[in-house]
Amino acid sequence: MLISKDIAPINKKTATLIVFTPIVATLFIVLTLAVPPFRTFGFSLLKENNVVELLTFATFLIGGIFGLINTFKHSKYLGIGFSTFYGIFSFFLILIAMEEIAWGQWFFGFKTPENWIEINAQKETTLHNLKGMQGNTEFLRLAFGVGGLIGILLNKYSILKKINVHSILAIWFIIITLHAIVDIYSDFIELDKTLDLFLTLSSEFIELLIAGSAFLYLWINKKRILQN
Repeated sequence: MLISKDIAPINKKTATLIVFTPIVATLFIVLTLAVPPFRTFGFSLLKENNVVELLTFATFLIGGIFGLINTFKHSKYLGIGFSTFYGIFSFFLILIAMEEIAWGQWFFGFKTPENWIEINAQKETTLHNLKGMQGNTEFLRLAFGVGGLIGILLNKYSILKKINVHSILAIWFIIITLHAIVDIYSDFIELDKTLDLFLTLSSEFIELLIAGSAFLYLWINKKRILQN
């Protein structure tokens, strides 16, 4: 069953929405990229500085701020160790959000520093496009997906109940992990050009799933904290 009987502290309607959102969204993206009449629309959604990437930025930013606020509010209950974990996790969400918009370069149009142009593959003010990191972010996506699945397995251990991952997010992490595995595989084995293009474009969508699952992880765990 996609939705287990034990979905506390989430009501059934919300749980259903959380489970089926990544499935429906993934099918939608696959459809727009695979069916020729919809392909132009799909490309426009996933291209740089457009709908999907801006939504990813907003979700990461909101999630990071939400996480920091609630970590501070519930620090006494969480304790130093778990508060530090949530604080670092939330900080990195904000960091990734700023990377998504090249630290405001898209909005304000400031020039990339000359010394940064030399080491940045896209000539932008970003860290993830630095030579050496550019083209290897699928390993970070894999780490996030696998980390989420491990977090679900940690539900068996009550000692980690303050930071483990609700099983209702399993589909999100499975999709993220599978996409990353295929993307890494394509680095070593030459794939069909169409499939390779699909992987490249859909990675923008996967980043949105990462942002969404990160926010939901913090939101669900806040509800868990309030139950105690």
